[in-house]
Amino acid sequence: MSPTKLVNLLVLTCLAALLTACGGGGGGTGATAPAGGAVISSGVMVKGSVIINGVRFEDTAASIVIDDTPKTAANLKDGMVVQVSGTVSDDGINGTAQRIEAQIEVRGRVDLKQTVNGTQQFRVLGQLVIVDDQTIYSNLAGFAAIVGDPTTGTIVEAHGQRDANGDIRATRVEGSVTAQPDGTGMTNGLIDEIRGVVVGGAAGNNPTSFTVRGFGSTAGGQAVQVIGGATITPAGAVYQNGSIVEVHCTRPCLSGGVFQANLIEVESAEDSAFQSSQNQRREAEGLVSSYTAGATAFLVDGIPVTISGSTRYVGGISTDLQNNIKVEAEGIWTGTSIAASKIEYKRSVVRLQGVPSASGGTFTLNVAGRNISIESDNFTQGSVSNPAPTCVQIRGQRKAGGGAVVTAGEIINSCSNSGRPVMQAPVEAESPEVTITLLGFAIDVSAPTDIQKPYADINDQSISKTAFFNAVTPANPGPPAVAGTLVKVIFDENTLGARQVELED
Repeated sequence: MSPTKLVNLLVLTCLAALLTACGGGGGGTGATAPAGGAVISSGVMVKGSVIINGVRFEDTAASIVIDDTPKTAANLKDGMVVQVSGTVSDDGINGTAQRIEAQIEVRGRVDLKQTVNGTQQFRVLGQLVIVDDQTIYSNLAGFAAIVGDPTTGTIVEAHGQRDANGDIRATRVEGSVTAQPDGTGMTNGLIDEIRGVVVGGAAGNNPTSFTVRGFGSTAGGQAVQVIGGATITPAGAVYQNGSIVEVHCTRPCLSGGVFQANLIEVESAEDSAFQSSQNQRREAEGLVSSYTAGATAFLVDGIPVTISGSTRYVGGISTDLQNNIKVEAEGIWTGTSIAASKIEYKRSVVRLQGVPSASGGTFTLNVAGRNISIESDNFTQGSVSNPAPTCVQIRGQRKAGGGAVVTAGEIINSCSNSGRPVMQAPVEAESPEVTITLLGFAIDVSAPTDIQKPYADINDQSISKTAFFNAVTPANPGPPAVAGTLVKVIFDENTLGARQVELED
């Protein structure tokens, strides 16, 4: 990137953070996270050393624990959900980890495997595990290799994050019960385990009979019986209804369908190393839950987050917030929540407007002569009506692996912008002052035809072509990964050329 482009990008970014409300609403402090210093960060990791939420943490001197068992850095693998306590340098992208902890959500035998509305899923010990194009399989040849049967089903270890329904969105599925030379393999392949919330127990401390469910779930789960002589850790810890615990049992564990727990770990009592201090930098990546339209407070992977008018959005806009969208919230810890200075959509939100090829939830969408495959899953809201209208809107996320394939989060049977074709997506590449590439399509944006405002900034103000291209940064896989600038192209309905080009983040 040229010095001029970098300066312009920084200016635009600062103006965005200072001047635009981004539709976030009021009610939060919006305090900016300090660039460096102590930090608590949680989310899905990538190796090298440990990359999480855009920060590469050096892990050579860190205390590393996986599923409460001391391990080395070699055992940390892509797709694990970790908490990191450490420090970040002033550049905001390099850090040093002091303590790293990886957790699993469930380990045990798959008793049910199914595909529902295009969503691949399986069940382990009453916990529904959902896999998608981002799930990493270890020592398993993908979803097809998993057997679902109460007696002969595959034993798996699932890492992931809970969605708004309390189900596990798997980020990693481990299939080997024994340690492997490459550091993979289950932490303890002889022990079944469930991490979740205690519900349905007797009032008071340490009920011996209860159900473990995912946070946010109102039904299902696994019935648990605490057997005599069971250990509760850490020593002296107590749990009640609402506590997050890990229940363990040496296989076989089910008796009459009830999990016979011989160890209860109380998460709130053992995670003191990951408790943030007042005004400390705090980052959390995960699925949004407990969100209602227009809300200024919600949860990200179970962690309270507040937004305000000064919250900046990356990879989407404020109205893209909804339950089950994966985001990173970055800000300072107020004592009760993360006051988010930034919300970054971990899979940038794609918005499309065009002509559907058919009714239903799976079809081809023609956007100004460019064909995009639209797929639906169990979480898609809406479908193309029958008969199909001449124009629909799609909000969704691009599937991993490239190609013009979008999984729809919402399908709307009407259009805005006078029905003109629209494509909004992160920029993947650019040819300076000529083309930008969105969803694999190189689009000529050198001469948009709108007379009043051919190019617009994030505040919908007219800018020059040079200012627009200086503000555009293509995606970079990293590490650390950098999301491409979110751009919306509105096409002319007759010529199908670019009519207006807007910065959206």
